[in-house]
Amino acid sequence: MCRRVVDEFFSGEFLDYPWKLSVELYRWQKEAKKAWWENGGKGIVKVVTGAGKTIFALSLISDLFNSEAYRDGGLKVIMIVPTTVLLDQWLIETMDKLHISRKNIGVFCGKGKEKVEDKNILIYVINSARRHLKNHYERFFKHDDLFLIADECHRYGSKENSRIFEIPFSYTLGLSATPERYGDFGFEEKLVPNLGNVIYIYTYSDALKDGIIPPYKIIRLMVHLTPSEESAYQELTEKINKLTRVLISKYPELKKASHTNFVKQLNKLHEKTGDEFITRYIALLNQRKSVIHLLSGCLMKEGVGKEKVLIFHERIEIAEHIFKYLKGIGFAVGIYHSKMPVKERLTNISEFRDGRISILIACRALDEGFDVPAAETGIIVAGTSSVRQWIQRMGRILRKSPSKEYSKIYVVFVDMIEQDIFTEKDLADFEKEAIGVELIHLG
Repeated sequence: MCRRVVDEFFSGEFLDYPWKLSVELYRWQKEAKKAWWENGGKGIVKVVTGAGKTIFALSLISDLFNSEAYRDGGLKVIMIVPTTVLLDQWLIETMDKLHISRKNIGVFCGKGKEKVEDKNILIYVINSARRHLKNHYERFFKHDDLFLIADECHRYGSKENSRIFEIPFSYTLGLSATPERYGDFGFEEKLVPNLGNVIYIYTYSDALKDGIIPPYKIIRLMVHLTPSEESAYQELTEKINKLTRVLISKYPELKKASHTNFVKQLNKLHEKTGDEFITRYIALLNQRKSVIHLLSGCLMKEGVGKEKVLIFHERIEIAEHIFKYLKGIGFAVGIYHSKMPVKERLTNISEFRDGRISILIACRALDEGFDVPAAETGIIVAGTSSVRQWIQRMGRILRKSPSKEYSKIYVVFVDMIEQDIFTEKDLADFEKEAIGVELIHLG
């Protein structure tokens, strides 16, 4: 019956032809495609997580492989992703949406190193790409035109990861919700010269107006440090302030730098000089940050109903503590982090999707690439000054679902330390678009 309907009522353009993307694009995807082509097939697209960046990239692949220039070959697509989770998602989406078989695609990561010479599309995890891509280029596809798709491209501005740009690409596409990196000049010095300028921006506000993400409500949960935590924090702050004065004396160019540029300049100086004072300074910053991560008891004081909930925490040991606590009091809860066996991680994700567990606790392993369309509520410990991480985590929650009127996002933050996180422009704009913002003081 389905086949008869297709044959009688749909034209050939809707059939599953290889390399033909039979998906209607959103308005923003069409506009971004136009901008990319007009920029010579290069550029970075800054798009909110969950708005369809994968489909956008696949539409460009479809255009290229169906063009006169490459109908007889001569083009290879190099996809680079930061994690194996994202590799799996790109692999599945590419086969499904472009209607091509697995034999057209090679994957290269960790233990999964396949042959690359006879594939149309190659998907690398960044750790493998920076070690092997240049050699593969020299041996197997030096005479082909290459299309680089750098997913979560903010990851590739570091000295090591930027080695992927050592080979020439005919076309480039950088994808990220937040391509600018906090604390270094990777965006300015590595990403823009190699991927191109930011050619299109699609924000949370845009996605909300277009109905791609659901409305959301933000609830801030303010907590206080214990006396011992406050003492430790203040002691570290004094050490940091003393070392700051030493560094400014040693490097006068730091004197006029803003807070963000101060850290960027330090990282740049450290790369050149290997200065032990800078190493010590960065270590102290991380130590001070760790004080905040000790907070965990406040997370569930607001209570959790029957909705699906994602809880994010920076530290695996604290995530494990929360998991054991919630499981002990009767919640159907799972956990996901990088130190778990792959099979166990995938089982917990599957059970969360299917509703067999209602709460999933996650660490940084889920910052990027994990799609949870049925999650109504998120609880985030704002123990990081990285706006990028904060926004990426929002993308795990703000996915459209028929059952969701709006998403609830709880943000746990420390009164004396982290109020300034909400003055960041990205977060201020994010709060401005919320249907409501509440502040609750916890003991």
